[in-house]
Formats: sequence, structure tokens, C-alpha cells
Amino acid sequence: MTRRKYRSQAGIILDILEALERNGPLNITKLMYYANLPYDRLRETLSKLLEQELVEECDKSKYCITLEGRRALSKLREVRGLLESLGYKL
Repeated sequence: MTRRKYRSQAGIILDILEALERNGPLNITKLMYYANLPYDRLRETLSKLLEQELVEECDKSKYCITLEGRRALSKLREVRGLLESLGYKL
């Protein structure tokens, strides 16, 4: 049996924001695929990201990254780089 890798909440947010930045507006199914998350966990995290205005519903049932989301993504990438340089994983 293969063990699944643990992802921190920050890692999950990073994956969602990167998926939206790379692939443009995405519906929930495609976002699940690109972020590699089950539906319930994606809905929960996406709800928080919408509240924080890092993501917005930009089209019928499609989600986009906001300018503030891009800023947060940039900071998360910096943190990931720092942690990786120290031998840790985000």
C-alpha cells in the first residue's frame, strides 16, 4: 500500500492558487483535478479563499485568482523556496 503525502493547509492553498493562475478560470471539477483534492476539502478551502477575496467566481461556476490572490501566491512561493532551501517541504 502506498502512503499518501501529507500537505499542509498552506500547501493546499498554494496548489489551488497555482492551478488557477496556470489554467485560467476553472470549474470545480477541473480545479479538483489540478489541485489534486477531494470535493469536500476543495469546497471548504475554496470557501475560505472566496471570503478572503483571494479567489472569485468570475463566470458561471468558474473560479479565478484575484490580484490579492496573486500577491498571496507570490508570498507563498517565497516561503516555499525558503523552506526548501532549509530542507523542509511546504
